[in-house]
Amino acid sequence: MCETVPKDQISRVYSRLVHKICANEVAAQMFQDGALQQTELNKIQHKCSHNDVAAAEYLLDIVMAQPLDAYESFLRALERNNQIDAYLLLTYDGLLQSILFYFIIKRHLS
Repeated sequence: MCETVPKDQISRVYSRLVHKICANEVAAQMFQDGALQQTELNKIQHKCSHNDVAAAEYLLDIVMAQPLDAYESFLRALERNNQIDAYLLLTYDGLLQSILFYFIIKRHLS
């Protein structure tokens, strides 16, 4: 499945995603849910004060380095914080699409 998705398409979706995420809000929610550690939250908050896109990229790096549970927490945090554009970008075709996207992005970032 991963081989059939062109890298440029993954890159476009990834770029759109990092420009839509307010990492500070999502990270705070994920921390409350136990999906992020305090040091990770602090680093994201620091990055947010300088560059929102860099903070979103760092948050995605953290999420992709963790098990699928962290990704599910990330999706819930997007939804709870009304970041619907980013949420729909990942879940438009439902949960299966979302899980496949998780593995495709994870592989692309490796």
